[in-house]
Amino acid sequence: MKVRFALTMIVFVLLIGIADKQTAHSQGFWTAPVELSPLQYGQVPPERLERQYGWSWLPDMTLGPDGSVHVVWYGGLIVDQREGGTIDLVMYCRRNADGSWEPVRELLAPGVGGYTVRASIVLGRDGRLHLLYRAGTSIRYSSAPWDTAIQPQTWDEGRLVSDSGYYVALAADQKGVLHAFWSDVVAENTNPQCFQCGELFYRRSTDNGATWSAIVNLSQSDLGENRPQVRVDTLNRIHIVWDEGADWYAGQGQPHYGVYRRSDDGGETWTTPVKFRLPTTVVQLLRQQQGNQQQSTNDLPGPPLEAVQQTALTVDAAGNPFVVFRGVRNDRLYFQRSLDGGDTWTPPVELPYVRARNIGDNNLDYYSLANDSAGNVHLLLVGFTAGTETGDRPPALIHITFDGTRWLPPRIIMQNDLYPELPRLAIYEGNQLHAIWFTRSRLFEGDRLEDRPIHQIWYSTARLNLPARPGLPLFTPTPLPPAPTAAAGAVVEPTPTPIVLPETIRNAPALQEPMNWERGGLAVIGIALAFTIGILGAIGGLIIFIRNRRH
Repeated sequence: MKVRFALTMIVFVLLIGIADKQTAHSQGFWTAPVELSPLQYGQVPPERLERQYGWSWLPDMTLGPDGSVHVVWYGGLIVDQREGGTIDLVMYCRRNADGSWEPVRELLAPGVGGYTVRASIVLGRDGRLHLLYRAGTSIRYSSAPWDTAIQPQTWDEGRLVSDSGYYVALAADQKGVLHAFWSDVVAENTNPQCFQCGELFYRRSTDNGATWSAIVNLSQSDLGENRPQVRVDTLNRIHIVWDEGADWYAGQGQPHYGVYRRSDDGGETWTTPVKFRLPTTVVQLLRQQQGNQQQSTNDLPGPPLEAVQQTALTVDAAGNPFVVFRGVRNDRLYFQRSLDGGDTWTPPVELPYVRARNIGDNNLDYYSLANDSAGNVHLLLVGFTAGTETGDRPPALIHITFDGTRWLPPRIIMQNDLYPELPRLAIYEGNQLHAIWFTRSRLFEGDRLEDRPIHQIWYSTARLNLPARPGLPLFTPTPLPPAPTAAAGAVVEPTPTPIVLPETIRNAPALQEPMNWERGGLAVIGIALAFTIGILGAIGGLIIFIRNRRH
């Protein structure tokens, strides 16, 4: 009996080791994060810095036609107070198609004094990188050829898009038209609940940014607008979402809902707004948790119970939008999708496996979505896997995938003693994932310079075992006459519709995202099983041998 027990324990330990190896292998789907930002104040003594960089944060990214990665972010130099205290910078870094990195460049110096530089960068079909950025308090535009953009002198002189603004989003459509969006404070807004809160504005350019159409107020609300995200689909329709209610820059208002609009004619007219809120059942539960108060939502302190924020957007190959957002009053994430281009929407459904970060820790974060060549939706978020959100540990950067029928278990890209924020996801040719984000070394600012958090830019990549889907070829766009128009102001609530999956999805296997590691995993499992079977055979032979000796 002792011999049998010992042999059984050996087999058990071997099988556990094989399982652990497989688990570790799957977590290695994303490459180890690489820091892009240069050394800065707080990482090393000031005398060891070649340049007195003070921070690196708020990144954005686009991909070149050859698969290169182009990253911009807000950096700054610490200088004498007589020179403004800081020089605000747009920093730039490029990952070549072969995986090598070029040195970091100081691309632009849009201002002094620590005015936050928010930037949005896209590749146009004209072969240029187009950049919309905040310079001081104004919004400006610049561009450069994608293959020489690493040289600051190749960027043209910035053109003014707006005298003031804060959040920015830029898109280039299939005809070469640029679509610029930005939030801006409105002094005429006298809403006492959101005094002088901003609106979301829009302009377009048909001549590579040389001239811009008249400014259109896209939101037309007396609440605040934050975090716009824009996508252009294969039908050349423009889809945009934003958060409405609070205006972080004005310091007014409360989060209310996410908003979606679409233009089918290149930005000339826009569909009526669709609003995203928490499900009614969730609102009822939250009301019960607040002590079964018999008050209306508007009478309760703080944001409405149904309030959401961090609305993120992607659009599939058929032009159908898909959004993810989080609850303000709870830590859950929800998604809604449209199967008719954005006209009607499915009801909001909670995401499994993950929890949002503490909203009191950070109210500025984004989510990021993208589609692969098989139609799977990939989400990057900063939060926790279910069951790990307790305690003081920092949140993780998480990747989770929706395969058309279900959400797959999440993967952790980064989790350590840093606080990740503002992830951006881009997919090259439908099967190469690229992610950037920044981290804080601590959540909150200190009173002294040496107590400031260290802000760093990070990058990771992953490859899907899916066929490539080449993008549209570059071309020289033909300028079109600008045609500004006013925006419609009516509000339409989402119309719940049942999810009717296409025939190809209903008849397809449940999992449509075979990863490279899975095929490698099969080989490992085969080898491990062969090894295990051999051990079991040896054990069986040994047991028979021992029994024969006893007889």
